[in-house]
Amino acid sequence: MMVQRRDWHSVEWTLFIVLTGFTLLSLLYILLHMNEFKNISILFTIIAFLLSYAFPLLFWRPNYVNAPLYPLAVLITNAPLQIYLSWMRQEAYSIINCHLMAIGFLTDRKNAWWVAPVFLVAMPVSYLFILHQGIGTGELFSEILNACMIFAIGLSLQRVVTSNEKTEKLLAENQRQYQLIHEQNNALEQYANQIEQLTLLEERNRMAREMHDTVGHTFTSVIMGMDAVSYLIEASPEKAKEKLDVLRNVTRNGLEEVRRSIHQMVPGGDDMFLSQQLTRLANEFALHTGTKICFKTNGDEYEISKQSKLSLIRCLQESLTNAKRHGRANTVEILLTYGKDEVGLRIEDDGIGAEQLKAGFGINAMQERISALQGTLQVSSASGQGTVVTCSIPAKRFSSF
Repeated sequence: MMVQRRDWHSVEWTLFIVLTGFTLLSLLYILLHMNEFKNISILFTIIAFLLSYAFPLLFWRPNYVNAPLYPLAVLITNAPLQIYLSWMRQEAYSIINCHLMAIGFLTDRKNAWWVAPVFLVAMPVSYLFILHQGIGTGELFSEILNACMIFAIGLSLQRVVTSNEKTEKLLAENQRQYQLIHEQNNALEQYANQIEQLTLLEERNRMAREMHDTVGHTFTSVIMGMDAVSYLIEASPEKAKEKLDVLRNVTRNGLEEVRRSIHQMVPGGDDMFLSQQLTRLANEFALHTGTKICFKTNGDEYEISKQSKLSLIRCLQESLTNAKRHGRANTVEILLTYGKDEVGLRIEDDGIGAEQLKAGFGINAMQERISALQGTLQVSSASGQGTVVTCSIPAKRFSSF
């Protein structure tokens, strides 16, 4: 890019101060030694110096830097003045070196091919043709070396500034990356806190559902059994004692069931098929509550995930508990169906039913369990016609244990 719209660096301001000071000192020197120059007026000298100083600054100033045109402007204005002064005084007189450091600072690969040969070689050599015998080889070599050193200082300053700019950009990028990492870290911390809160809430809800299903089911069985014991304790104390022993076992099993629920274990033997677990659960409930239960299985049974199995077991527990506690049912029909892509469970009782069924904690818990497995739950009831609970869960076949 030829033109750069940027402010000056501190190095450029330093070069500008040096250039201005050198130009003023050169002008002052010539004015003090006007008698050594032939036929040069003071006005011409001042105008020529001001022009050689000001014209190049049109292409190198704050907010406008034209690197290719600046050395060309110096060559157009300073070279003729330098040659003229040297010819008039008949000795090498260099005023272009005051610009040479700035030229070195602005030189890049695009204009170095002509800047270096012209200012470092061509200008000093031109003295040989202007002054003829007025300059020797040693003095010529000294002029070339002096120009090269000044030019090299400008190049070195350019490399330093470029390196500092890269370092500043890298530092700024690192700071930006650090800020981004810090923001992402804060976001991750907030996300982790949210996940922790959601996990705690989910675990609390899970525990509430598990306790409701297991404890409620067990207590319903025990209460019904204790009601029977109250009738038997006078009529048949031995049978009442046997019934109490059974209820004691039910309570122990209920406690074990609570422990399994806390550890998210499938109730009952893990090596049993779902139909066996549901049958055992139904038979125990029938024994302790005096409810007639008919259990049927439709389709070829296969293993399903533990989570699906647990959800269906809890669904049956809640349905049996509601059928006896709220519906006062005497008969319950259970149908377990194994389809190609889903497993369904249907529980129908002959309880009192309800025209407007209100979903309580138990039904909501069932709904959450089934929905979490992309399944469906339907509960229908009518006054005097009992209640029907139907749930289905997408099946994923597992190899038998």
